[in-house]
Amino acid sequence: MAIEIAPIKKETDLRENLIMVFSIIVFLISLGVYFYFNNVILSQNKAKLLAANNEYTTLAGSDVRVKESELALAGRYIGDFKVLFENNPKVSNFFTTFQKWTHPKVVYSGFIFDVVSRKVTVSGSTSGFQNVMQQIAILNIEPTIESYQISNVALAQDNSVNFNLELTIKADVLK
Repeated sequence: MAIEIAPIKKETDLRENLIMVFSIIVFLISLGVYFYFNNVILSQNKAKLLAANNEYTTLAGSDVRVKESELALAGRYIGDFKVLFENNPKVSNFFTTFQKWTHPKVVYSGFIFDVVSRKVTVSGSTSGFQNVMQQIAILNIEPTIESYQISNVALAQDNSVNFNLELTIKADVLK
């Protein structure tokens, strides 16, 4: 007697088929939702991220440019201070001798002093032409002045006399 070994076919019922179809549908829906989020929403977020990144680099670039301009301005101030600091004793000597040159009734303003060329430019104001002539006489006898030039002498509406004075001083004054 021969024994036959063959698989026995089990019949599937309707419930198992419905579960299988439901599982496939859930799998397909999950796969669709995944691709939707991956392609549509992720691409929108990437576009937003790219726009935010571009805006950040633009703002960071302008902020860097602002800081660079502030640093350049600070560098100029430091350079100006360095010149003033190096020439401070020279300028201090000038002011002590400048007081000796000035007429007591003449008021000076608009002071410009070029240490390299030893030129001093000031604007003066006084109560009359006689004071200007006396100031010229003082400048004529002063041995520390190489040359001077008075220009733009004018009578103002308040009866004061305004003028510009440019002096070239000798190098001994700045030592």
